[in-house]
Amino acid sequence: MTDPLASSSVPATPGVRLPIRILILEDHADDAELILHELRRSGFEPSGQRLETEAEFLRLLQWPPDIILADYQMAELDAPRALELLQALHLDIPLIVVSGAIGEDLAVAIMRQGATDYILKEQFMRLGPAVRRAFEEKQLRNDKRKTEQDLRASETRFYSFMNNNPALAFIKDLDGRILYINNTCEQAWNTTLAECQGKLDHELWPAAQAAGIRALDLSVLDQGESSHVVEELPSRQEPVRHLLTFRFPFADATGCRLIGGVSVDITERMQTERDLAAAVAEKEVLLKEVHHRVKNNLQIISSLLNMQAELLSEPALKEVLQESRRRVESMAMIHERLYSDQDIDHLDFRQYVDALARELYNIYFVDSDLVSLRLELEPVSLELNQAIPCGLILNELLANCLKYAFPDGRPGEILVALRRENERITLRVADNGVGLPPGLDWHNTKSLGLRIVNILARQLKGTVHHDTGAGADFSLIFEKAASRSPIRPHARAASRNGGK
Repeated sequence: MTDPLASSSVPATPGVRLPIRILILEDHADDAELILHELRRSGFEPSGQRLETEAEFLRLLQWPPDIILADYQMAELDAPRALELLQALHLDIPLIVVSGAIGEDLAVAIMRQGATDYILKEQFMRLGPAVRRAFEEKQLRNDKRKTEQDLRASETRFYSFMNNNPALAFIKDLDGRILYINNTCEQAWNTTLAECQGKLDHELWPAAQAAGIRALDLSVLDQGESSHVVEELPSRQEPVRHLLTFRFPFADATGCRLIGGVSVDITERMQTERDLAAAVAEKEVLLKEVHHRVKNNLQIISSLLNMQAELLSEPALKEVLQESRRRVESMAMIHERLYSDQDIDHLDFRQYVDALARELYNIYFVDSDLVSLRLELEPVSLELNQAIPCGLILNELLANCLKYAFPDGRPGEILVALRRENERITLRVADNGVGLPPGLDWHNTKSLGLRIVNILARQLKGTVHHDTGAGADFSLIFEKAASRSPIRPHARAASRNGGK
């Protein structure tokens, strides 16, 4: 027989009541009502059922109750049997014996069996405090159990994370003893966890290597800052391996200072860098050879044009061939400089302009006492696809100045300027000579030199401006092309003997 244990006609005491779920193993309904009354009087708000059979007890344990209050002896289910069932089911539910008469021996026996407390029915005043104490102790046990479960779950996550981590991780004390290391050491150090745990460096590595590791550890501790270094690890069975190791100081929960470390195997990456460096070096050799051969071929063409010019008697034809030869030589000079420089993809255009301007100045036999050459050159680096057309434009503009600006011994000055503003390049060639012929449309002229200037300016996606003041003043303006430098390996971190 079961009875609901909802609130009855007993008036509630002022204040907030503590909700509590209870099972009452009692074959007298009046005694069960007295128990409820006492619990309400003690500040509880009980809910649950009174029961008398084992089947009902097992069913209601799934509810589950917070407290079980049991008569010591009933016809179908008593307190000792209820305790047996709780223990068999591994349930941590406090059971308090509430009995009309129980001897001292039985009370001791039931307490030893696992009862939380026992109360005589004529001492109901003790019921509220006993239930409250049992309830609070159960809450403490539940909190402790949950904390332990959370701790075990956290440890499981930590060890699962660390042992599935491809990076080696370790913790050392101030003496350098390994307090923790993940199982990646079996691959990174070619050893086992058992061989590493609790060991000092000199117990794992040769003396010199151990001394290097210890020096790195002490440096991190002394400076209180993290560090990283590439370390060489002589393997017992494989070639030397390289590890990038990060060390950092930290403290545990007790304030004890420790050294943490994480190592990543970069052996394959360093081999890739070596292969890349070798490939880049091979490419540079090939490109230098290409520039060398192109320069030689252009010089052969220049020589052929010069030989042909010498065979001609017509001055105009001879001059045409000589101008073509100078254009070829301006290109050959670019390839010669690229062959000689360390950077085979970019030309120091300032040096090139300086050299070409002085060479043309000498070729045209300009009297330096009458015509001076002023160079205002800023550092500019150009790739080959911009350096060649820009060099040819400089050749045409400067040649025109040297040939036509100062006739009949007229004195003057030629300016060659090279400037860079952000990515905008300006090449200016100007003179204070006689200027262009009146009415000349230099955009649509039959002059081969100026036609070359216009064509090459479009190739550079730039513009050529002519200042209409005294003399001739041309400015080529274009945007510097984005760098396409070959990939070069990064400088490696300094390696140290001693491994991680």
